[in-house]
Parts: sequence; structure tokens; C-alpha cells
Amino acid sequence: SKPGGTPGQVDNVGLVNVAKACIEAKVPRLIVVSSGAVTKPSSPVYLFLNLFGGIMAEKIKGEDTVRQLYSGQMESSYTIIRPGGLTEDTSLGVSAIELNQGDSKSGRIARSDVGLLCVESIINPENTAFTTFECYYADTGAPLATVGLSNIMKSKTDKQEVFISGKERRGSTWKELFTGLEKDGRKSVLALAQKS
Repeated sequence: SKPGGTPGQVDNVGLVNVAKACIEAKVPRLIVVSSGAVTKPSSPVYLFLNLFGGIMAEKIKGEDTVRQLYSGQMESSYTIIRPGGLTEDTSLGVSAIELNQGDSKSGRIARSDVGLLCVESIINPENTAFTTFECYYADTGAPLATVGLSNIMKSKTDKQEVFISGKERRGSTWKELFTGLEKDGRKSVLALAQKS
């Protein structure tokens, strides 16, 4: 929103300033809520959301800088959570959530469950530190190219059209849900540093 700042001021510069302050103060964990589709500029979700002040472009710049800043940190770590379409619905809990990595799937998820993911990521650093992942309800998960319309229509995934990325994570507990998440690689951080 304009009174709160532009996407560049909030999702990039503001996030980077917070990350620097956390590192300097040795805050153990920084949890960032970003957006699914942020790495896919040709996806319908990115194209639509980026109309609002370039928000998606600013989010990925902020994410990339956070990963770069935390490279080599021992006392502080981050987790970047990329929710799908946010709803005001009641929490469905851990067993309804699917995590993914690679920004290839999305869906819908209640804001309250994103909040729980943030808190549980702090509690489970062994599985979530230095990770970036997407989150949505498993029954709404779909290929990124098809998500915009399915979110608007509030449709669930057609069992005949299930897309498997191979990086899906499910669980009946938070620890189970987070187990197996891949850490953001040093290679990717170095590649980001070279892009700057």
C-alpha cells in the first residue's frame, strides 16, 4: 500500500535492511514471507501480481540479497516461505499442507496456516534453516502455469491432472512436513553474487 511504502521499499530495501540488522544483532532466525511464482516471470501469477508496482521483481531481488547476505553465517539463519494464493479461510493444519521447492507448483493456503509455518520454521531450524520453499494446500496444488485461474475459481486439483514435481513434502507433524527440504545451495548463492 502507498502509506506503507512501495514494493521496492518494502519487499527489497526494507527486507534487506531487516536482514542486515538481524545479522548484526546475531538474531538466530529470520523468517521471510515472499510469494510463490516469484522466480517465474512468464507465469500468469507473476505477470498479474507484478502489475502492482513491480512487486514480484522486488520480492525476488530481496530474496536473492538475503541468501547472499546469509552465505557463510554461523550464528544466524533464514527461511523463505513462498505461499500460494492467500485466503481468509480457517486453518486446515499441517496435514493439509504441501511444501515444494523449485517454484513449479502453487495453490491456495489460509493466512493462518502461513503464520503457523512461520512459527514452526523457527522451532524446527534443523530442517528449515537456509531453505526456501513454496506452500499451499495439497488439494489445490497445480502447475504454476495454471494456478491463477484455479485460485480465482477456488478449484481443487483434478485427480486426473495431478502434477508431481518430485519435491513435494507432506506430513502429519511439522517435523515430518519439513523433513527432506533441500538447503539453498552455496552454488546458488555464489551465482546470485555474480549476477549483482
